[in-house]
Amino acid sequence: MDFAINSLVIDVIIVFILLIMLILGYIKGFVYRGYDLMATIVSLVISLYASSPLSNIFKIYQVEGIGEIIGDVVNRFIIFLILLACLKLLLFFLGLIIKPILKKIIYAFKLFEHIDRLLGIIASFIEGMIIIYLGLVFIIMPILSGGKEAVENTIFAKRILNLVPTVTNEIEAISNVGMVIDNGINYDSFNSENIYYIALTLNKAYDNGIIDQEKLDEMMSNYWQDFDQIENPISLTQKQYDEVIKLLNKLDSTKINVEMILNKIVVSE
Repeated sequence: MDFAINSLVIDVIIVFILLIMLILGYIKGFVYRGYDLMATIVSLVISLYASSPLSNIFKIYQVEGIGEIIGDVVNRFIIFLILLACLKLLLFFLGLIIKPILKKIIYAFKLFEHIDRLLGIIASFIEGMIIIYLGLVFIIMPILSGGKEAVENTIFAKRILNLVPTVTNEIEAISNVGMVIDNGINYDSFNSENIYYIALTLNKAYDNGIIDQEKLDEMMSNYWQDFDQIENPISLTQKQYDEVIKLLNKLDSTKINVEMILNKIVVSE
């Protein structure tokens, strides 16, 4: 998808969302905002675990060829967001019944009534940060062109992403692979440019844990199966050749004829 994503606009939206959440926390108090926070956390956990098996059944976002590397991950994230929205909506309607009951019970303690607004602000702030983080993850996904670069130039957004570095690093790795794919790979072509970009893409995906050894061997087997039909060796630059060698060293030589591939490529002077 091609949208013009402005770094300043992202930061302004973040500040606006947090301001709204803080105001809601002050007005609604801890009982209402605390319930909403718990509903968000429960929805997150269920969606996280349920999205994996469901993504194998429902293919909302699908990419063929070399782009399959990121297609499965993006598809799971989209299903995760749909599940999250549905569960949040369900718990919202359930909260219309539960919240008034909880408020009567908790307000029986007079001490709690004095810190209700403060706790409400804290709970609302935490929920706001969760929502913002998920929104930023969606922006840096490779389905939005220029999203990763826009977030890198922000003041607040990039700091929020760093709050959960493990998840952020994985998504950024997927985005980096997507950027390589966007350079124009033809999965069925054997010219030097395409061979180089495919090697670069698969190396990035493998090194960042996006694909495992079995998937790497499978994708390479599909790509190189007609390679032995090439009559004239393909000329690569030293940089291209080094990237291909790096990839070939990762392959299972019992499944892929590495020697045949090496005989079909040469380094240009």
